[in-house]
Amino acid sequence: MYLKYSFIIALLYFTIVTGCRKQVEPPPVIPSIVDSSSYLQLTFNGMQQNLGTMYAILSITKQNGDSLFTNRKVAITQSNQQYISEKIKLANNSYKLSKLVIVKSSDTAKFATPQIQSAKAGLVNVSLPLPVNITAAGVHAVELSVLPVSSSEDPSLFGYTTADFGFEAYFTLQAYLHMTVGDVGYDSLPGFLKLEAVKLNGDRWLREVELQKGINHVQIPQEYDNYTFSISKWKTSIQKQYNRAELSNNMLVSFAGSRSAKRLVEESVFIENSAAITADSRSEYFYNQNGKLQSIRYYQRSLQVQGLPLTFVYNFHYTQPKAWDSMYRYDASQQLTGFTAAERNSNGIYSMFNKSYDQHTGAAVTYSMVNGNKEILVDYVFSNNNSMQYRIKFQHGNKVEDRAQTSTGGAESGTYSYDDAVNPYHQLGYDDLYFTNASKNNLMSMSKGYAGGFPTVIPYRYEYVYDEDGYPKESYVSYKGYSSQQHLYRIKKVFRYQ
Repeated sequence: MYLKYSFIIALLYFTIVTGCRKQVEPPPVIPSIVDSSSYLQLTFNGMQQNLGTMYAILSITKQNGDSLFTNRKVAITQSNQQYISEKIKLANNSYKLSKLVIVKSSDTAKFATPQIQSAKAGLVNVSLPLPVNITAAGVHAVELSVLPVSSSEDPSLFGYTTADFGFEAYFTLQAYLHMTVGDVGYDSLPGFLKLEAVKLNGDRWLREVELQKGINHVQIPQEYDNYTFSISKWKTSIQKQYNRAELSNNMLVSFAGSRSAKRLVEESVFIENSAAITADSRSEYFYNQNGKLQSIRYYQRSLQVQGLPLTFVYNFHYTQPKAWDSMYRYDASQQLTGFTAAERNSNGIYSMFNKSYDQHTGAAVTYSMVNGNKEILVDYVFSNNNSMQYRIKFQHGNKVEDRAQTSTGGAESGTYSYDDAVNPYHQLGYDDLYFTNASKNNLMSMSKGYAGGFPTVIPYRYEYVYDEDGYPKESYVSYKGYSSQQHLYRIKKVFRYQ
């Protein structure tokens, strides 16, 4: 008996693809990375080794002089005895790098690239502003020389101000970003936070900080009177304002926004292999007056009929407004071919029964909290009287670990990682028999182990193209042979929302 994922993946893809595949010589070429974005990455010369955690504070203007971003703080890492910045995403265009100061977490200058008219400009090969032309996808590398900064030096020797070099007292705030999309909360999100501090005399201090997952420590100058914090995420703007008396060291500033969920209305699936790109299936999603999933019409490629003929229709029924309790599956002739019934309590589904043609499966579900994280234990009984126990562990709303064990001795386990974006399947509110839609973010990697049986094909790379609302417009999953480890094909999905 195949275990859970082997069976599901085989049902959806393997039979279609591998059943008609012949051995190809040479093996298919691994497809290129989907990301078509352009990036700027800086390499810094003039810094000694092993300085610890460092950051670059930089400003970039467009060709016409308009600011693209001002005092953006980006991380620096040491690689092959060189310091390099994280990749900075830029559209193809012409820019000028107008400011560059290297700091530690305190935001006080340790190194800097001088401005062209400054006294120290002649000490470096390239001074600022520096033209930067981004003309193609990929990483555009730029080398810069920096000079050490002493707290006794006047910043004007480099062409900067005291505020540029951070020669002032700071205190630390803790920043945290949370978004609610529909009924689902997305916490510990990354995002760009813009900070502005203003004195009564009009002096301004600006900073742009990329928040990472979790709680971030942000440096704020102490001797200012008013502070504005602005962040935009998934086309939702959040702003907070404080005066100096309202802020204190290590204070938590939480940024919370909300927006309505988009509806997935169509999903098109294509198979990409060495021969061609083939349309494989299409799903159409329909909703009831409460905005909940009402039906799915599923079209699949057939050897007998051209195009994608209608294969199944799934109808969902509700006895309570927000949670379905039964789903009926019909074929193209409107004949009932299967159904799933679910019973719920305050934790969620605690019992399911599924019938598909002459096969049936029962599932009993229990919930628990372990170290603050949810765990689900599902006991399955199949129509052949075999059974399976499936345990799922969650963190931050995502399945991060699972293990399935059958009564016949087979076992399968896995660990998983996710992106920070919206999983459209989770937003459907459709928990199927194996809880495949339970994670609120999109899968980025998995590591699997097997006992008693092995799959023929496994996924090895996950890629997404996102829209401005944080939803995937396209997803790509590449597959390889389990034994050969050679690329076989890639599944492309295109999503349409309303």
